[in-house]
Amino acid sequence: MLDNTIDLLNRPPADVEDIAARWVAVGMPLENEPRPSDLNIVRDYLTGWARLIDAIDEPARVVILNELLARYASPPTVTDHDGSGWHIHYRPAAASLGEILAASTTVAIAQHLTAHGMHRLARCALPDCERAYVDHSRPGRQRYCSHACANRDAVRRHRHAAKTAGRPA
Repeated sequence: MLDNTIDLLNRPPADVEDIAARWVAVGMPLENEPRPSDLNIVRDYLTGWARLIDAIDEPARVVILNELLARYASPPTVTDHDGSGWHIHYRPAAASLGEILAASTTVAIAQHLTAHGMHRLARCALPDCERAYVDHSRPGRQRYCSHACANRDAVRRHRHAAKTAGRPA
């Protein structure tokens, strides 16, 4: 779910059908028919996520995270609305796709960051990449959005060191 939101941030949705397709592709149920207004809800939500990722420090990140929780999440309720077993929702039963995505993901990122560290949401360290990522690594020291970016940066650093030392790259 978190990686789906990162994907929506890194590759903004074209329309509400795109949002629905990505939501279903990560195994989330499409509980209600997507509405045209869901596109604006998700775009506004992604603006908040960008602010969360780009927060200057942990206290600032917590302020933004609390703002997102207040805006998108409701008090928890226990439900078995779909017959899948009892589970907790943090949104109204009649929520639209955009509202479900925003509420579910806000609660999930709050749980992830409080359990694993506020630093586990960032932008890629490769200078020419601005993609965001959620750090799911065991040690919590991820710096790149992908292995490809990590490799490109390693090659860049190697070539720079070789050039500085007067060696062929």
